[in-house]
Amino acid sequence: MRLRLCFTAKLREGVHSGRGYNENMYPSRIGSSDDFLPVRRGFVPDAQTVDAVLAVARYGGMNQAAIHLNVSQQSVSNRIANFERHLNQRIFWRGAAGSFTTEVGSQVVRVLEVLEEALNDCARGLERAIGEDVTEEIKLVVSHTVAEVDYPRWAAAFQRAHPKTFLRMRQLNSREAQRHVVQGLADLAIVEGNWVSHELHQRVAGHDELVVVVPAGHYWARADSRSGSGAPTVSEPLKGVAAVSKEELQTTPLVLREQGSGTREVVEDILGSLAPPAGEFGSLGAQRAAIGALGAPGVIARRAVESQLSTGEYVEVPVAGIKFDRPLRVVWSSQNRLPEPAHRFLRFLADYAHGDEVETKRG
Repeated sequence: MRLRLCFTAKLREGVHSGRGYNENMYPSRIGSSDDFLPVRRGFVPDAQTVDAVLAVARYGGMNQAAIHLNVSQQSVSNRIANFERHLNQRIFWRGAAGSFTTEVGSQVVRVLEVLEEALNDCARGLERAIGEDVTEEIKLVVSHTVAEVDYPRWAAAFQRAHPKTFLRMRQLNSREAQRHVVQGLADLAIVEGNWVSHELHQRVAGHDELVVVVPAGHYWARADSRSGSGAPTVSEPLKGVAAVSKEELQTTPLVLREQGSGTREVVEDILGSLAPPAGEFGSLGAQRAAIGALGAPGVIARRAVESQLSTGEYVEVPVAGIKFDRPLRVVWSSQNRLPEPAHRFLRFLADYAHGDEVETKRG
């Protein structure tokens, strides 16, 4: 009791002398101290667990998340497992095709995305508080395919040229990415596909080709693959795979990206009506893995499956009379002034895309 009175007196002395505790800095809470229950924060994960959960949700698997975070797959898996035990809830279903959020997991991911924003704001605030050299910031939203295939090398080249500018990137599908820019939550978005909101300016930053691929054991990759009945037949693999028709693609269950993605938009624009899909997936990595796991054809960015095509794990199947070409676009608000750092990134992408075209022609 004596110690408590002494401590209270010291606090009062600090207030009156202008030193130490300041009621304006730390206002008292309304009501009694019982209104605040810190124990409820026991569910809140640490920053590394937040990163792990969101990376698995965004990239569709533990391995892909580990590559993105530059940690071991075991580390990601352990953090997810520990967090699930702590919540006493399953966040992800694990399978050969990747990891997918449960119903509870989808809600947890949405909550953690808010916490991620708060953690980033806190980090920047602390840098300013201690006098660190604060960089300029560009708020970017990048579609899933661009984020996995193109963005890493673009970001690396831009950071080398502009080390004082911080690229704050969030990954969403193309429709959601555009919505973020319209709502003022991002300066720029890099998206795929043909549709662009009327509220946005746009610039083409490059082109991407989608291809139809099947696992090597699929009957489309074999010599007598399309007999009169259309049923699989036993044969040797082809050196040159026969083309499928547009009608075959329309009536065959395909492994597709989710509604709202630029990839799905291009496929539906070109093919029109489709059979119910063999599976829908919210990330490029999950779709790529699902093609092999489900043993079904998929329409996917060629560069995303270069490794599988080179090893023979997947086989590219041509489509008679059809090419799936899609533009990659940078979009920004037509209503709000684009900040100068974002202008620099826009100019950089235009120069970079031109350089890529020159190199391609030389090659």
